[in-house]
Amino acid sequence: MPKEIRAAYQANSRSESGNPGEEYFQNNADYDIIVEFNPVSGILKGNSTIIYKNNSNADLNKIVFKLYPNLYKKGIIRKEDIDASDIGDGMEIISIMSVDSGIETVNEIGKLMIVGLSKPLTAGGSIGFICEWKYQFPMKTLLREGRYLDSTFFVAYWYPRIAVYDDIDGWDLNQYNGEQEFYNDYGSYKVNIKVPDNYLVWASGELQNPEEVYSDTVLNLLETAYNSNQIVKIIDAENLGSNKFTLNESNNWKFNSSNITDFAFCITNNFFWDATSTDLNGKRVKVDAVYSPYSVDFHEVAELSVKSIHRISKVMGVDYPFSRLTAFNGHYGMEFPMMINNGDEENRNGTVFITAHEIAHSWFPFLVGTNEHRYAFMDEGLVTYLPKVVEDELSIDGEYRSFADNIKTYSYYGNRVNDVPMMVPSEQLFGSTYMYVAYNRASMAYYTLEDILGTKTFRKCLKSFIINWSYKHPTAYDMFYTFNKVSGKNLNWFWNTWFFSFGSGDIGIADFSQKKDKLIVDIINEGGFPVPVYLIVNYEDGTSDAFHTSASIWEDGQKEKSLNFNTKKEVVSILLDDTKTPDSNKGNNFLAE
Repeated sequence: MPKEIRAAYQANSRSESGNPGEEYFQNNADYDIIVEFNPVSGILKGNSTIIYKNNSNADLNKIVFKLYPNLYKKGIIRKEDIDASDIGDGMEIISIMSVDSGIETVNEIGKLMIVGLSKPLTAGGSIGFICEWKYQFPMKTLLREGRYLDSTFFVAYWYPRIAVYDDIDGWDLNQYNGEQEFYNDYGSYKVNIKVPDNYLVWASGELQNPEEVYSDTVLNLLETAYNSNQIVKIIDAENLGSNKFTLNESNNWKFNSSNITDFAFCITNNFFWDATSTDLNGKRVKVDAVYSPYSVDFHEVAELSVKSIHRISKVMGVDYPFSRLTAFNGHYGMEFPMMINNGDEENRNGTVFITAHEIAHSWFPFLVGTNEHRYAFMDEGLVTYLPKVVEDELSIDGEYRSFADNIKTYSYYGNRVNDVPMMVPSEQLFGSTYMYVAYNRASMAYYTLEDILGTKTFRKCLKSFIINWSYKHPTAYDMFYTFNKVSGKNLNWFWNTWFFSFGSGDIGIADFSQKKDKLIVDIINEGGFPVPVYLIVNYEDGTSDAFHTSASIWEDGQKEKSLNFNTKKEVVSILLDDTKTPDSNKGNNFLAE
């Protein structure tokens, strides 16, 4: 355990029970923002009032801001390619002042702005800032946000926000490089978004003034959609371009939200819009699907989103945490509080996957506030694996088993040079290594863990982790301790392999024999990692049986196991089912008599 994390446990801000410690603290910032966005020029101008509360036991001499739009600033280090035309001045801070304490220095360092205070912000105290800024939105680059069909925009990472100050590192000084994702504190948002006539806006919050911006036609349709299970076509091919959706020459859209980690919005004057809602254990959740007229698959996303919300809530053991969801048809797949930005997929199963995956992020990292740039495997691994049962249920292909594709990917990357331990900080990885470790290797680990514990106990541990760390910032160690405590098992042998070690899932069939009604199969673990054993046993009469043994057999660290199965038939060959067993080497998976 790194010394800074060990110090947090020793200081009792975290507990080996897996719960937050008695001295746990979390700072928060509340934002009141007025922003004007020009969809023709892409210029975004904003001013904000920020109230920051220091809940730590330390006095703070400086406040650190994240300036994410500086990713597009000339001369900035980045790990993602961007269009040359989008490289410019980044975010221009026109002015910043404190209403409570004098500002001594303001220094921009890459994508950070460090504000030195004339007098410290004392423990338990608050400070207010007023900030004005502007920047040129990227008009060609598509990187988690972007412009679509010329006049449709998904806008993310667009305002100066205060960085996390926590019990482990103090100020989070990680600089966004375009690849690794985010670590944000919780806060409340009041956001006033000004856009031209007939531009519609959806955002990470509840619209406070629908009567001031929507036409009567839209209001009447939304009354039906948001109070029933009916999917209502607000905008479709028949009325797109009719200019009957908004009221004024320019409109101010006012949104409020609380206890969220970020705020995004999208605007359009040329997309379709489906609206509906659903009852989730007594809470009405509004769902909007906003999509290109040229989309081949988004017409079903409103319904898929509703079904995903219900099914993933059941898997997590905790209901979907927000009052609404907007599924926006942009590109690739990216998550935000109350919003997802997804592109078109090659087939319906792909649409089901990307919809369920991005909605699952509502729990990780938005309800449980993980540090994505350090522990990407916590949110990406969990939301790659956990919705798989949902994806299978929502597929219209009865033979479809979505996780088999992930296992196939593992068989390629497992035990290659980029197969590094997950506990290597995610910000130190890039490219295919980052993607493989955060998504694929991590999902194999959670799959194996559920096999060891059984679904009932696994989900009990998961639910406890979510409840204990809702609206808080757990580390991976807090997750490890929670699963150990709730399961009643010392799982350190498992964590040490999949999370901390080099190695892989690689088991093979060494030998088999039969004695009376018993089949004895000798399995060798060459990769060193625990994995479930799935065997297909082929008989002389042309039939076959499938057998399974839990990955828990590897707890003792032995490399060879003799497994006994009941069968009266003559066995001619045995195959390791590598559609169910994570296996990096297929060369030892088959043995014939």
